[in-house]
Amino acid sequence: MIKIIYKFLIFLFFSLLLYVFLSNPKLIMSSVNYSISVFFSNVLPSLFPFFILADVLINYNYVYFLNKIFKFKYSYLIFLSLFSGMPSNSKYILGLLQNGEISIHDAEIMLSVTFFPNPMFVIGSIGVLMLGELELGVFILISVYMSNLIVYLFYYRRLLPGKINFAKDKKSFPSLIKDSVIGNSKTLLVVLGTIVIFTTLSNIVFNYINVPEIVEAIFSGVFEMTSGVKKLSILLVSTQFKVIFISLILSFSGISILCQAVSILSDYKLDIKFILKNKLFIMILNFIINYIYIVFWI
Repeated sequence: MIKIIYKFLIFLFFSLLLYVFLSNPKLIMSSVNYSISVFFSNVLPSLFPFFILADVLINYNYVYFLNKIFKFKYSYLIFLSLFSGMPSNSKYILGLLQNGEISIHDAEIMLSVTFFPNPMFVIGSIGVLMLGELELGVFILISVYMSNLIVYLFYYRRLLPGKINFAKDKKSFPSLIKDSVIGNSKTLLVVLGTIVIFTTLSNIVFNYINVPEIVEAIFSGVFEMTSGVKKLSILLVSTQFKVIFISLILSFSGISILCQAVSILSDYKLDIKFILKNKLFIMILNFIINYIYIVFWI
C-alpha cells in the first residue's frame, strides 16, 4: 500500500511539473535565464581558475610536500578544498577512495567538514559585489572555515593518519592544461545544470505559494546556495541579518551541491544521515560565531 501511494505521489508530482512547464513557459524561461546569469557572473569566474590551480598543484606534487610540512591528518585534502571550493572536495575524496588512501569512515567525516565555499566567490562576489564591503566577505569566509574546522577537530582522534602517494608520472604543462580545462568544464556544466534545476524548482514553488521575500530567499538558499545568497543580498533588511543567513546558507551548502557530491561518490555507500547531522552541527557553530561577532564588533 505504501509503495502504491509513493508511486502515485511521484506520478502526481511529475504531472504537476509538466503542467507548469506547459502552462507557464515564461516562468521556466526566466528561471533558466536567471540561473545562467548567476552562474556566468558569480560562479564561473570564481570556481574555474581555482579548479585549474588545484590540478596544477596536484600534478607537481605540491600537495604531497604540503602534507609533509603540515602533519595534521588529511591536511592536503583540507587545503585543496580551501583553494578550490565545493563541490571539488568530493572529487578529491573520490580519487583518494579509488587509490585506497582513505577509508569510507574517514571519507564521510572529511566530506562533511570540507564543504568550503570558494574564497574568491565569498570575498569578491558576496563581500564586494553583493554586500559592498570586502571585510564582510572576509568575515563570512572565516566564520564558515572556523565552524567546519571545529567539527574536524571534534572527529580528529577518530581519523586515521592518512597518506598520499608521490606522483611519479607528471603530465607536461600543455597536456595538463588541456586535460584540466576539459575535465573541469564537465564539472562546471554539472554545477550549471544543478543551479538551473534547483533554482527553477524553487521558483515554481514560490510562484504558486505566496510567502514573504525573506522566507523565499532563505528557502531558495536551501535549494540552491548561489541563488539564495543573491536573493538575500538585495533584500531591504539589516546587514547583520544578511551576514548571519548568508553564512548559514554557505555552511549548509544547499541541496544542489550536496546532490552533486553524492552523485560524484555514488559508487561508494556513504552515510548521508551522518553527513547531514554534521552539517547541522556546523550550522549551529556558524550561527554562534556570527552572533558573537555581531554583538561585540558590529
